[in-house]
Amino acid sequence: MNRSISIDKSRDISYSLRRYYVDEFHLRQALSLKAGSSTLDLGGNRTGKRGQFDIERFGLDVTYANLSLAKNPHVGTDAAKLPFREGSFDYVICSELLEHVPDPVSVIREIHCVLKRRGVVVICSPFNFPIHGDPSDYGRYTNFYWKEVLESCGFGDITIEFHGGFWSVMADMSRHWVYSQTREWGRERAMSLNIIGRVLGILKRKAITLDIQRNQGVRKDSMNYTTGFGVTACKL
Repeated sequence: MNRSISIDKSRDISYSLRRYYVDEFHLRQALSLKAGSSTLDLGGNRTGKRGQFDIERFGLDVTYANLSLAKNPHVGTDAAKLPFREGSFDYVICSELLEHVPDPVSVIREIHCVLKRRGVVVICSPFNFPIHGDPSDYGRYTNFYWKEVLESCGFGDITIEFHGGFWSVMADMSRHWVYSQTREWGRERAMSLNIIGRVLGILKRKAITLDIQRNQGVRKDSMNYTTGFGVTACKL
């Protein structure tokens, strides 16, 4: 089992810092789970996964639910109308999904319903990150929002992580712009892409280091910016 996430990912310029933070966050959460735990990956890709994290590597009983049948889910369903019995799952992953639904609260209520008592939900959601489809993109929500909404839906033991600060946001925006300019390049520019990938890898690693240093120095201004949030909460 791979217990680490590489920021370079073979110098792939399509691999964002946002995705790195999401992969690393989910890896840490999954390592704490008991083998065989019933797990719902809500909105996840059963095939064609986007990042380095794969929930199926941890010996869990995983069910995929997705509105898009192209993602090859076990169950095709609206996240706000889950067809599972109350208390069906020990663990629910809701990763980079809630910005794509017009009413996140309705989805969180459904997650609460299908979780067992003391079951855990893990949510990842972008913040300072480009608008993207899949098929629509409705919102960016703060740490205050997640805490209040989860508490109102019956969750406790809420932990909210900031995924990088100012420098990670700047590095990711730079990477996104470069990627948008180069994505149509052909094989004749493969060498240039390799060099760009190396440079972006250095930039991403430096951004992570700078944000860690700012956070350790209690530079609160760095927390005005983040690529997004990682949230865990327990059903009371």
